[in-house]
Amino acid sequence: MSLIYNVTKAFPQEEIYEITAQIRRSAISVASNIAEGSSRISVKEQKRYYEIAFSNATECLNQLIISNDLGYIENHALLTFRENISRITYSLNKLKSSLDSKLTVSEPSEEYKPKSTSLNPINPISPINLAKENPELIQTIGYTFHYTALIDNDSEIGEGTKIWHFSHIMPHCKIGKNCNIGQNVVVSPEVILGNNVKVQNNVSIYTGVTCDDDVFLGPSCVFTNVVNPRSAVNRRGQYSKTHVGQGASIGANATIVCGHDIGKFAFIGAGAVVTKHIPDYALAVGNPAKQMGWMSEYGHRLKFDDKGEATCIKSGDAYILKDKNVHKVGE
Repeated sequence: MSLIYNVTKAFPQEEIYEITAQIRRSAISVASNIAEGSSRISVKEQKRYYEIAFSNATECLNQLIISNDLGYIENHALLTFRENISRITYSLNKLKSSLDSKLTVSEPSEEYKPKSTSLNPINPISPINLAKENPELIQTIGYTFHYTALIDNDSEIGEGTKIWHFSHIMPHCKIGKNCNIGQNVVVSPEVILGNNVKVQNNVSIYTGVTCDDDVFLGPSCVFTNVVNPRSAVNRRGQYSKTHVGQGASIGANATIVCGHDIGKFAFIGAGAVVTKHIPDYALAVGNPAKQMGWMSEYGHRLKFDDKGEATCIKSGDAYILKDKNVHKVGE
């Protein structure tokens, strides 16, 4: 509530009886109706007050969006309000569901009846539509995150991306469209992830790492960004860079020593320790990682004949091996 009052204090004086008053009134009504509902003995009356509080919260968010459009509040402030209101509406929806179970009715009210079990990009909070499949997800502008995730201001996240439990998205990183960020993942400042990147659980992606589209980062794989770290020596700003090419896969528990790039569609085996550049389409395994062959874009071993030609057993795509480099025919 104090955040609402502090932000609206800076609104133009002519809005004092208009949008300023509307935002404050709707915010106060949320708390008042929750308090009123909790004091009622009747389950139906409790439910009614929680429904009113839900509507007040939605009204408050709408007024804040309008204020952002008018230039009264910054984008990062609006995102903070979205997240806070989403948590409130999520909790109200859980309360309502709990009360529904106590009522002997066959159908919930139309207001709360889910219209879709899929994520709804039009509704910025959509806790109702999400409740059936993923009741702990919060939908914001274009992307979805679990309520335990921490999304810092000034991070850039593409449409359709999902961010799961306890992950931390830090400032000034860029995450593309339709990515999946697993549980307990850290994406550090200035990291760049392309579209459709899949990051499995317990991965830390440090400053200096960039990934092209369709990269797969397996569970607990490790990136480093300092070759010679010392606790007592500050090497901030001296980070080595690592680039992962389009379609590359890095297996579970693999370690990528910084300063070494992974070529496009390369395949790093589980537990491998990469200490040198990995060419396009290469298969590398072991500690230190050694190249053991070549992989197709479809993820199958390529067996080259005496002419240096190979065909993927699944996709039928043809590949050429020449001068220790592989190229897909037609590219």
